[in-house]
Amino acid sequence: MSYIIRHVTSSVFLIGAALLLSIASSPSSSAQAGASTLFNANSPSSSGYKMTFDDEFDSLASIDVNGTGKPGYKWYTTQFFGGKTTPPSCLSVHGGVLTINGYGNGAIETAAPSSNSDGYVGTVFGGGAYFEASIAFDPKLVDTKVGWPSFWSMAIEHMALKGKDQWDGQMKGYARFIEVDFFEDDTSAWAGVDTYGGAVHDTYGQWTKEKGYSMVSNPNFVVRVPKGTDFTKFHRYGCLVVPALQSNGWCGFIQYYFDGLPTSDLMSWTGNQGAGTPPPSGDQKFESADKAHLNVLLGCGTGQKMRVDYVHVWQPAQTEKQ
Repeated sequence: MSYIIRHVTSSVFLIGAALLLSIASSPSSSAQAGASTLFNANSPSSSGYKMTFDDEFDSLASIDVNGTGKPGYKWYTTQFFGGKTTPPSCLSVHGGVLTINGYGNGAIETAAPSSNSDGYVGTVFGGGAYFEASIAFDPKLVDTKVGWPSFWSMAIEHMALKGKDQWDGQMKGYARFIEVDFFEDDTSAWAGVDTYGGAVHDTYGQWTKEKGYSMVSNPNFVVRVPKGTDFTKFHRYGCLVVPALQSNGWCGFIQYYFDGLPTSDLMSWTGNQGAGTPPPSGDQKFESADKAHLNVLLGCGTGQKMRVDYVHVWQPAQTEKQ
């Protein structure tokens, strides 16, 4: 194959029932009753996960800084949807830390567009995962008019433009796909300085130039951190994505973590309910995460700097066929 793909499907590692009571979308009662095993973000291996992606940024060698689009890199600079290639001058490594100097919220990605049959080259993550990055930035430099520090993902089924985001049961070209924003500094101006964004967008419809797509998002996307948090210091931003599977009662969920601790940003859904009808509603919101393979992106706005110490992705060591 001309690309690397890590596709490991989740076994059961549910967050405790007390946490599930605070979700934005109501899970099934059976899932609540069975939610007794805490995922340990400080030791994912103790929760049955193994590391499948690791970049400590010891050099720029893991990044396709020249935009060749060749396989074998961990990160790519050529953007999807006809976007520009991030210039090498925007990326630097010193002392095991990557510094991104502006150029938008998708300066580097784990996948890049390609003319091959899959429509992309690189690494995407399916079947659930725990994503974590250690990031530092100066909030005083952030101007959301031109972007913001971000660590996020989107389903390659949409980004590759091969029609794999087709919503079953709908007319041809009617898409549905997930975007999971692990961390975005886009809330401090109106929600308070001790916050960041952790949004999940279940996007659907036929794209039009006038309206784009439609979407539903989690209302609890504001992540609140300890008062006085110094964002210029490194902090760990994590997100656990667990697809709905038979082994977990078809209850999928997404939980955010800050410095190894779960936050109030938690949502769940019930899978295996058939294609459904627009818009995504009830306990089918965010179900599009179940079969998604996520392309991971890092970036920040023009005139901003974001430092990244590492990016880790952990996936279940045991597998279950979807």
